[in-house]
Amino acid sequence: MNAGFVGPIVSLVAGGLLASVSVFGLISSQTSAPSKSPANAEAPAFDYGTTTE
Repeated sequence: MNAGFVGPIVSLVAGGLLASVSVFGLISSQTSAPSKSPANAEAPAFDYGTTTE
């Protein structure tokens, strides 16, 4: 194969692999057990900063 074709193909494969790993990590963190999930659908917390009361 020509070197002009190898670079883009390798880049596409590496980019696809990186994207799939990122998406897999995002989906697994959002659908895992409640103790491991960063969100709670029943009681969402909107913490925009601390207040002193």
